[in-house]
Order: sequence, then C-alpha cells, then structure tokens
Amino acid sequence: MWDQILTGFGYWDVYAWISFFLIAGGMVFLIRSLGRKDYKQGSDQDEIFFGSNPVPEDGEDLKVPASSAYWGYTQALKPFYDVLVGFHTGIATDYAGWYILVTALVALLILL
Repeated sequence: MWDQILTGFGYWDVYAWISFFLIAGGMVFLIRSLGRKDYKQGSDQDEIFFGSNPVPEDGEDLKVPASSAYWGYTQALKPFYDVLVGFHTGIATDYAGWYILVTALVALLILL
C-alpha cells in the first residue's frame, strides 16, 4: 500500500525517491571525500587573495573598480562597446527613443 501513493498528478513512488536520495547522498559523500586533506583553519590558507598584495585592515580599502573586475569581459567585447559608446549621448530622450524603437521592432517581429 505504501509503495505508491496516488496523487492528483499520477503515482508517486516512495522507493524511487528514497533510492534517488541515497544515491545522490553517496555521490556527494564521494566527491567530498576526494577533497584536499591539507587545509588548516586559522592559517595563511584562510587569508583573502588580494592580487598578491597585502590585505588592508580597513574594509574601505577593499574596493575593486568595475574596470578591474570585468576587464576580460570588456576586452572581449571591445568592438561591441565601441559601437555603443558612439551612440551614447547622455540625453534621456535619446534613450527613450531607442527604447520605443526597439520595442516596436520586437512587437513587429512577434506579429510576423
């Protein structure tokens, strides 16, 4: 009677779910047991990596500018960003116009 429970969406097999969680738990335990054994809490291994520089004591000095954090991303998309910078005027009505134009094009593509 308890091996399958009838719900509004079909049968729910209790043993299949128990088996799934046992197998998943075993895989998690296996992956965790393959981890490094030489970790020592409270040593230099706990320190923050700050680009090979000493970590400042004051939290205000831990700022990383977006130009540094996303450098690879912006360099990979530099041709695309150069085109966008050409369109950038700083005037809000220009952005509203682009928004309306793009929305109209998307609506036209959806209707076709």
